[in-house]
This record gives sequence, structure tokens and C-alpha cells, in this order.
Amino acid sequence: ASAAPAPVATVVALEVLFGISVSDTCTPDANLVVTSADTSAGTCPIVVTRTYTITDACGNFTTATQTINVQDTTAPVVTGTITPATAEGCSATAAPAAVTTVTALEGMGLTIADACTPDATLVVTSTDTSVGTCPIVVTRTYTITDACGNFTTATQTINIQDTTAPVVTGTIPVANVQGCSASAAPSPV
Repeated sequence: ASAAPAPVATVVALEVLFGISVSDTCTPDANLVVTSADTSAGTCPIVVTRTYTITDACGNFTTATQTINVQDTTAPVVTGTITPATAEGCSATAAPAAVTTVTALEGMGLTIADACTPDATLVVTSTDTSVGTCPIVVTRTYTITDACGNFTTATQTINIQDTTAPVVTGTIPVANVQGCSASAAPSPV
């Protein structure tokens, strides 16, 4: 609510800024006293209700109300990059689990800040897409969302590579064939 503009303190300012007309039968405009009080409610937007009280020289007063909507429209700011990761595996499911907190993302190389929402309250979600075979390239997109629904994304590349050779157990038995040259060996399977 402190982001609301400062209140005005004179009748002239009320008349010029808000297009209203103020007059008193006995007290000139310059001698009318203008005070204000604010109350606020809500979050997105924060609704500030500013009540101006205009008081004449005899203590008579009237009020005028102004509504100020304070809206956070700025997405979280993300700087830095997430270092690509490599995992051993045969499918996209071999990718490491996605992180779910700002602290964990910052541990991966990002700096994250939001003007209105504390880091602990920012919501971190992710989605994965994958392409290729050797390696399988998983692109993980993290979305960082503030309390008012503003969001920023950051991506991470995860290369999933099968580096394990096939495992062979047992031995192939010796084959004996009739012939005069190596061409007599049976065709390979």
C-alpha cells in the first residue's frame, strides 16, 4: 500500500487533480483544512481507500473518497544460467528430479528476485520436453511465479547418454566344420 501516491493537502490540489469542486459558505478555499486517511485490503490488486476530510473554520467537515488500485505487474527477475546436466540412461525418465524451490534454483546458478513477493513464497514449477536418441536432450523449463501471477522462465538442458556397453555372459562354443579354407566357416548370425 505504500506504493500509493502521496495524498494531496489542499483544496486546490483536490480540485485540479480529481476534477471535483469544493466550496464553503463561510470559509475561503485557502483556509479549508484537508486531511486524509488510508485503509487497504486485498493483494492483487491492493485496494487503497483514501478518505479526504475537508474541514471548515467552524469544525464542520465533509469527506471525499478516492480508490487507488496498487497492482504488481512486474514478473520476477531471473539472471544467470543453469549449467547443463548429464545423466546416464536410456530414456528421458533418467533425468534428475526437477527442483521446486527458489533456493534450489539459485543453487543451480540463478539469481532470482521479485519486487513484491519474498523468495520463499515464489512458486516454482517445471515442464520437460525431449528430443534425440544419443544423447536424449531434455529441455526443462522452470517457471517462477509471484503472488500476483506474474512469471518468468528459465531453462536447463539435460543430456541423457547411454554410455554402457551391452553385457555378454557365457561363451560361444567352438564349432567344428569340414573344409579346406576359412571360407568354410558358417555364416555369422
